[in-house]
Amino acid sequence: MNDKIIGYEPMIYSIMARLNIQFDQDDYMQVGRMAVYNALSTYDDIAAKGATESQFVYTRIYQRMIDEIRKVSKYTNAVSVTVDELLYESVGGRADHLGLFELEGVHQYLDPNELLWLSYTVKGYSVREIAGMSGYSVSSVKNWRKSARLKLRRLFDEF
Repeated sequence: MNDKIIGYEPMIYSIMARLNIQFDQDDYMQVGRMAVYNALSTYDDIAAKGATESQFVYTRIYQRMIDEIRKVSKYTNAVSVTVDELLYESVGGRADHLGLFELEGVHQYLDPNELLWLSYTVKGYSVREIAGMSGYSVSSVKNWRKSARLKLRRLFDEF
């Protein structure tokens, strides 16, 4: 059975690439291996509804990866840092620059969506709440956050 699981590792890597999994790849690889083991243990023609063994295994791996992504995303959204910690991290750990957020000129460095993220974050809203209020997806708001943090770090490195 172990050799069969190892034989499906290229398929696991392929699914991880398709799902754009870039972080915690070892964890996702393990999720994939467990899905292969489970699929091989439960595979029969009746349960697979005519699918070949590799199709059945692929579907199980893909489903488990999606489940894991959702689980991690749910946990990430549930565990949020305080505004002070977030801003402290955004400026590369230098709290002496936090006063720059009060300057009018910060708007010239961030685009409107990044400013929206920053203003709501300072007010204590979570990524999920910002997404709900703005009408954009949680993923979009996370991208704004990432981009804004990068720009702010560069800006504060100049000072």
